[in-house]
Amino acid sequence: MNIRILIDNNQSRDNSSLLSEHGLSILLEDGPLKCLLDVGATARWSLNARELGIDITNIDYLILSHGHADHTGGLSSFFRLNEKAKVFASDKIKDHEYFSYRYKDAVNLSPDAETLAEYDNRITYLKNDFQLSPDIKLVYNKVFNYPVPVGNKFLRVKNEQGEFPYVADDEIALSVVVNDALVIISSCSHNGMLNIIESCVQATGINKVNTFVGGLHLIDMNEKECDDVEGIAKNIKSKYQGMMIYTGHCTGKTAYRILKNNLGNNVRRMYSGMSLYIE
Repeated sequence: MNIRILIDNNQSRDNSSLLSEHGLSILLEDGPLKCLLDVGATARWSLNARELGIDITNIDYLILSHGHADHTGGLSSFFRLNEKAKVFASDKIKDHEYFSYRYKDAVNLSPDAETLAEYDNRITYLKNDFQLSPDIKLVYNKVFNYPVPVGNKFLRVKNEQGEFPYVADDEIALSVVVNDALVIISSCSHNGMLNIIESCVQATGINKVNTFVGGLHLIDMNEKECDDVEGIAKNIKSKYQGMMIYTGHCTGKTAYRILKNNLGNNVRRMYSGMSLYIE
């Protein structure tokens, strides 16, 4: 199985022509099947794909991990370039608006409603887990044994009933079976990395986790408010020894450093253009 990071916050280490942005888009190739997870914040993901020699017209599926604009912003460019792929998303994103209050002024994180409406016939809106292929399952989080990221407190969602705290009930992770072990791809992990891993284990019945790829939403905060990254690392050592973690996007520098100090070479930083081959 091949995984290619089409765009990430971190610049490419190998190709200065590749773009970066506060967004994420990941291409998964499982045999002949080509799945795209998210489309970044703008059309830049598609420019990187072209630079990398990836034919967007051949992508079979697009999965939108959740409704935030740094994962859905390039959606119109995807539809312009690909006429065949089926698109899967949470049923929440079509009638919810999303906002961040981290800074002085509210930032609207909502997906483009006009694009969703224009291509509605190509989008399947999911309420539950979905078996995409024999090896790939789309998984909603159902486990809340561990804390969710502190940074969620800045996020809000609005629907016709009013405005509420964001609880990430629209968040979908990919659980891929490779040689009787799991590869989990979770774009932002608003539900917490440990909860998401256990949800994927429960959804598939497979306990061994080989690799975790994605953002962790462990943003840089002051010491009094920061996430217990040491505790996360300790739990991983205990339950998922040997698991590789490739992370970037919404993983803060402090959290990355703590994970790296505790888990060593099992933690690596993602960047635009990064390629992973998992067997």
